[in-house]
Amino acid sequence: MKYYIKIKEVNPNQIITLNDFPVHNPQCLKIYFRILQTGQHKLVPPCPVINKSTGIPFIEGRGNKIKKYNTRLTNFFNQHPEAEYFLLDGTHRTTAATLSHNKIPVMIFENDEDINNAKKLVELGELFSLTTGDSICEAIEILKKHFFRTKIFQTVEEKTQKMAKEKVIPKYMIKFYNKKTR
Repeated sequence: MKYYIKIKEVNPNQIITLNDFPVHNPQCLKIYFRILQTGQHKLVPPCPVINKSTGIPFIEGRGNKIKKYNTRLTNFFNQHPEAEYFLLDGTHRTTAATLSHNKIPVMIFENDEDINNAKKLVELGELFSLTTGDSICEAIEILKKHFFRTKIFQTVEEKTQKMAKEKVIPKYMIKFYNKKTR
């Protein structure tokens, strides 16, 4: 049985990443890096994203904290016009792809049916996990809570550069990342 979800490869400056700095599981990063570095791209499932045209996690309401948050998000978009997608899951995969100079495979959730299809792919073992919620609205709510708590907006490219600069990833990854130019 085939479930259709739009798949695309994008650059790391096109994805607004979740803020797990450094990544939660260094072993997972090492595995994905090695897979992608050796050209075994088909083994790595695409990362779920939503296009900013589908929804942006602005917060409704009054108050200084909400106003600052929404201003910060607006400023981020003004400074990053190429940023099109919000990452919903897959920070290890996106970081590994960037470190190994690969484009990032993404599955673009445009509606609730896409999320349901992805959940079926998890059941079939085609995807490892999915932490996006049950609907686009729920995914956007999860993003709101995450970004309101972390107060940081950055692209995958910016986070990866920061990880290399601050040496919070293995030296061999930093060396490989710095060896090639994009």
